[in-house]
Amino acid sequence: MATETVHFRIGENFGALLASIAQEHLTERNNPVQALKTITESLAGCPTDLAIQILKGDVVLVVDEDEQNVLPTERIPEVHDGIFPKIDPVYFLENRTENIKKFGGYIIDGLRNLQYQIRKNNGYVTVDFKYEDIFKFVAGDNEALLDELCNNREIDGIASLIEATKRFIEETMKTQSTMDWIIQTFDEFNRDSKNYEYKNYEHYMQLRADVSDTLSDIIFHLNKTLKLDFSFDEPEDTVQKYIDAAREIDEVLSEDIKPVDILDNYSAGWLAPNGDYYALNGEIANMLHQQIADALLLAEIIMEEEDTVGNPDAWLERTGWVKIHGNQINFAGCLNTRLGRKNVSMTPIQIQKIYEYGQKCWNGMLKIGWKMQPMSAVRFNDLMEGNPNALNSDYFEF
Repeated sequence: MATETVHFRIGENFGALLASIAQEHLTERNNPVQALKTITESLAGCPTDLAIQILKGDVVLVVDEDEQNVLPTERIPEVHDGIFPKIDPVYFLENRTENIKKFGGYIIDGLRNLQYQIRKNNGYVTVDFKYEDIFKFVAGDNEALLDELCNNREIDGIASLIEATKRFIEETMKTQSTMDWIIQTFDEFNRDSKNYEYKNYEHYMQLRADVSDTLSDIIFHLNKTLKLDFSFDEPEDTVQKYIDAAREIDEVLSEDIKPVDILDNYSAGWLAPNGDYYALNGEIANMLHQQIADALLLAEIIMEEEDTVGNPDAWLERTGWVKIHGNQINFAGCLNTRLGRKNVSMTPIQIQKIYEYGQKCWNGMLKIGWKMQPMSAVRFNDLMEGNPNALNSDYFEF
């Protein structure tokens, strides 16, 4: 059978469509991991930081149809609004909070009424059957009896309530993880924002705990005579990994952040000019570099300047810290002249640590710069020691 090569062209709405799909994964499916992967897997070589800006809507993807290029461009409201979607994070939190309060209130009322009925009737439900159906059941035909049970309003109501309760608990878990991610990621919730109070939104989530406790109480009383198993579906794998990582990160950062061994191969970290490495394990959506930067600031290991308030990442980059994610190596100290500052270079200890890291943790291969160009750890070491300016201009600058 003959095969043909099919060529596709991207149209001018490609950028808006891609952003819409990614944002839908975040706001409708509660999956920040898949939201970012939608962008990074569609745009080969797209760094995580840029993908986050595209997802938020701060950067838009303009298509040059003649050249078939996608050009990331800073959003200009009067030009791009109405064409490219943008997430309103405050509205998202307000809307989801109201939904949780509304539907959680209905469910808790229903569960407490069920709880009252169970205790009032000593754990029994009375159902009337026709003699005809009973005789059919004795003769081996249980279909009519089961139909009667399924069509009984009280039993059907209990079944619907339990199913709704399970869905509420599962969806609220996913929603909470998304709310946490949005609060950590969007500038609307930084310390100087009027929306900073949303960082303490947890009291709105108390309904989930009340619902779960009430259902558990009902099951406990029934389990005196029956062994029941009301299992809840786990969030899909990527979301569960994000939730698990978030818990682990919270535990690690519950005390002042400490340097770790770069050869322990953490998911992401910052390598200081003095060779100290601060790192965390987690998923891309856990915003690891941002969380590390915030922890470094809180522990007074780093400082803020007037133009980096609320953005310690920028301070780290301009002072020569190396950003590492997996085997991806990024360095922005060579871009300081664009900000009217003096460029800084990687220190010998940083170069040595990155070389050892590549050799021992990544089979000798690294990905350098925002284009993630493959390079052996040996060549990286040689270039940085022999001609760092050339490596900076070819790989780290843009």
